[in-house]
Amino acid sequence: MKFFNKYILLFPLLFLSVWQAAAQQGKADKQVISFNGVVVDTYNKPLPGVSIFIQEKAGKVFSGTKGEFTIRGSAGDVLILQSPGYLTAQQILGGELKVNITLKAAEVDAGEEDNVTTPYAVLKKRMVSGAVSSLNSNNIPQLPTNDLRNLFSGRLSGLYQSQVGTAPGTTVTSVFMRSINSFEATTARIFVDGTERDFGDMDISEIESITVLKDASTLAWYGLRGGNGVVMVSTKKGDPLRSYIHFDAQVGFQNAVNLIRPLNAYDYASLYNEASLNDGAAAPFNQEALDAYRNGTSPFRFPDNNYVSEYLKKVAPIQRYAFSMGGGKKSVRYFASVSYLNQQGFLKNTETPSFNSNVGFKKLNFRGNIDFEANKYLTVSLNAGVRTENRRSPGTGLGDVMNNIYNTPPNAYPILNADGTLGGTSQYTKNLTGLLQQSGYVSDQNRVLLATLSVRQKLDFWISGLSFNAVGSYDGVGNYISGLTQQYTVTDQTLSPPVSYLTPSPVAYRTTTYGNNALQNEFWAGFDYEKSIGSHSLNLSLKGQRFADKAPERLDYRNQGLAGRIDYNFKQKYFVGFTAGYSGSENFAPGRRYGFFPAGSAAWIISEESFLKNASAINYLKVRASYGTAGNGDIGGSRFPFESFYSRNLSSGGYSFGSTPTATNSASEANLGNQDITWETVRMLNTGFDVRLLNNSLGLSADFFQTRRSNILTANVFPNIIGQEAGLVNGGIVQSRGLEASVSYAKQLGKLKINFNGNILLSKSKILAQNGQIGLPEYQRSIGHIAGAQLVFLSDGLFQSQAEINSSPLQTLAGKVVPGDIKYKDVGGPLGIPDGIIDNNDQVRLDKTGLPNTYYGFGGNLRYGLIDLVFQFQGVFGRTLNIQGLVNSGPSSFNELSLDRYTPQTASSAKYPRIGIADRGNNTALSDFWLRSADYLRLKSVEIGVNLPGTLTTKLGVNSARFYIGGLNLFTTNDLGIGVDPEVNIAGRGTTYPYYKTYTLGVSVAF
Repeated sequence: MKFFNKYILLFPLLFLSVWQAAAQQGKADKQVISFNGVVVDTYNKPLPGVSIFIQEKAGKVFSGTKGEFTIRGSAGDVLILQSPGYLTAQQILGGELKVNITLKAAEVDAGEEDNVTTPYAVLKKRMVSGAVSSLNSNNIPQLPTNDLRNLFSGRLSGLYQSQVGTAPGTTVTSVFMRSINSFEATTARIFVDGTERDFGDMDISEIESITVLKDASTLAWYGLRGGNGVVMVSTKKGDPLRSYIHFDAQVGFQNAVNLIRPLNAYDYASLYNEASLNDGAAAPFNQEALDAYRNGTSPFRFPDNNYVSEYLKKVAPIQRYAFSMGGGKKSVRYFASVSYLNQQGFLKNTETPSFNSNVGFKKLNFRGNIDFEANKYLTVSLNAGVRTENRRSPGTGLGDVMNNIYNTPPNAYPILNADGTLGGTSQYTKNLTGLLQQSGYVSDQNRVLLATLSVRQKLDFWISGLSFNAVGSYDGVGNYISGLTQQYTVTDQTLSPPVSYLTPSPVAYRTTTYGNNALQNEFWAGFDYEKSIGSHSLNLSLKGQRFADKAPERLDYRNQGLAGRIDYNFKQKYFVGFTAGYSGSENFAPGRRYGFFPAGSAAWIISEESFLKNASAINYLKVRASYGTAGNGDIGGSRFPFESFYSRNLSSGGYSFGSTPTATNSASEANLGNQDITWETVRMLNTGFDVRLLNNSLGLSADFFQTRRSNILTANVFPNIIGQEAGLVNGGIVQSRGLEASVSYAKQLGKLKINFNGNILLSKSKILAQNGQIGLPEYQRSIGHIAGAQLVFLSDGLFQSQAEINSSPLQTLAGKVVPGDIKYKDVGGPLGIPDGIIDNNDQVRLDKTGLPNTYYGFGGNLRYGLIDLVFQFQGVFGRTLNIQGLVNSGPSSFNELSLDRYTPQTASSAKYPRIGIADRGNNTALSDFWLRSADYLRLKSVEIGVNLPGTLTTKLGVNSARFYIGGLNLFTTNDLGIGVDPEVNIAGRGTTYPYYKTYTLGVSVAF
């Protein structure tokens, strides 16, 4: 917390410098007149839709279908014209009222909007010979979300983002690059402004662009940190052409969906009786109880609660406000922003005179970026962000509350007794009203500082084109937990005399704690060299790096190394590059800590050759290829696996000595260190092409890739005779290959402006080596199967009669098997052939996994006149989920899905096996009976907006104003047949917060 109080003082100074820089842009008022003009290209063809504005003045107009425009300004004003695919043009207005301007087309993939961020370099996409995908944040809807990563799903080829959490302030989105190429899913690393850090809690107003690095030529730079892919995020910079102020506001609501459907007390008691009888036990609920549950005649003795409707709201508010500004000139450029997000939760009946225990999340983000050219040789940049986060939850924890909402029987207790006291029993003391109104609350506050300082010193006075560059980051986080405590009591008034449980205590301040304090530093420094001689261009970069992640309760995580890159091109047509990283980690044994990871790439713009130069069908064609290695130092397992550790036995458990054996103080060996353990090596081959057709309106990129990951940790093959755990060894190999493609289409048809995008990735992985296969039959081995393939029993429907059971193989997965149980196929035995017994020898490895082998996205941005529509779909294929735990969720594993279970009356139509209370192993075993396709197509985001006309915005003194409605996660095609979300399937069950859709109403104004 101290670092926050110290460095927050920098921000008033930062904002002061921002306002001073902005003030320098002001100019004296001049006589305003109307200027008319036409915008054409170099072939004298009119250009419609060109953005035209006067530098440092409000208002913006667009050229018409014939390139015509009218704008009001003064002599001496600087007119700015911008259009995608063309170079920005500037013209000083003079005495002529008629202005004709020609825009020069940029080379394909070399326009001002075609910048691609690579490690410590910004290149035009045309010059990149590796496999990258990039996206500018201007194409992203401004929707309120507590995890920014959600807004980018389905928009970048080769990037798969899976949401795995839903609660306010704790939403987790896993980020994967391309296909599965290890035994388990491996998440990509995130770099923001060149430093490894997350961006999920940042605001969209801070983000300039996102770039995904996917092949060896781009990942080798990071050495041991590059093997799982890298996502590079760049924050916004000031615009030297124009100062601006943006304001965005959204208010809306979240709609909880896919909640568990609980049973009423009568159905629950009836099912419990049936399950008990199925187990051979007596039915615990007599007819009097069943009639009372059905008729509600005795609500205190025979309660009937619906905790989901009683304690969960369907709708909760959410709001976001963002203010940003930027501008400057060539020597000083600035960007600053502040944003606020307030997300309320779905818990109901949480308010008391002393507190509100409803879950909630509030976030305040500040950012200030300044680039200062001290002289023609020295440039200094500071990117700084501060974030405050406040997460509120019930006093016993959100998971505890959700668990009791979903899993408490509806007849467990009356919520309130007849005298108004809280109901409960010796078994059920967690009365939900007590948990929400008399258990206090927890306020979990985080303070985060993210700062990056970079310096570029040109050394042209020594060697032309040489520069020294250094980047250092300082990231800190501090956590403060506070709140209130209270304890309630519950009373069971069905007993005589009534009995109370738990000891009540009044409201008191919760013991405050400071924790989770961490500090992270990363430093890069080195030289860059750029030189062009005639048709030859050469770029060199050599840098050293060091990273440290520190926290007071553990040892530091550290890595360091060198990285170098050489890029050469001839005539901007032939490109070759070589990248290498030499990096090391403290997690490996001395002498084996550093690895060398080289990669090479090449590209050829074929369309520049004479035989294609004048081809009307193909405007641009580039082919490219790369091959090389990257490493992954996050191999899993224990930390410092090369060390042997010892346990001290000071009181018990030690070695025994003496005639009367007595444990003594001693030390025992805990593990055997493996000095040879090392990182995973990832070899990558990538070939691809980029093509533009239809007068550059249609763009297509495609890549074929193959990855071979070796040295994956796997089980050791040492004999047990050594008497000690030997840990894991580097013995696994996984190969994956696939095809990814992206397409874009942009066209203006009169007043209609069209932009479409799409991307898809198809992949398949295969395990080539993994220990632990000895003694397994062929059908259970993992070799040759996809990574993550599951061992399952093969089902053959449900048993319909005892005669069928008697004539089938003996099933041993439960104590007894009766009609209504799942029937399994006899696949093999100890010798690998059917033996008439169903046991673990009959499990078969299926190529089914929870991660998809295909994922895709498509969307568009349409504008007609003043109306616009922005939408994005995201989907997956090849994803499989086990629904057994979902079908059998709820109190005693019962919910409304249980009504579709097997009974003698429903034998021919039952969806699920018979129910039971105990001895359920046969019907809950992992089998294909419970596997379901989790393929889905989701409308991830949509916005419909209305823009105010330019004549009105000019009168209002603003550049633009837009009103819109939007939504996030509004539609999904597959609920697995059981009413769950296919991506976050556990939401609304177990202990997990509900899944929700978001609807918003917003306004965006630019000054």
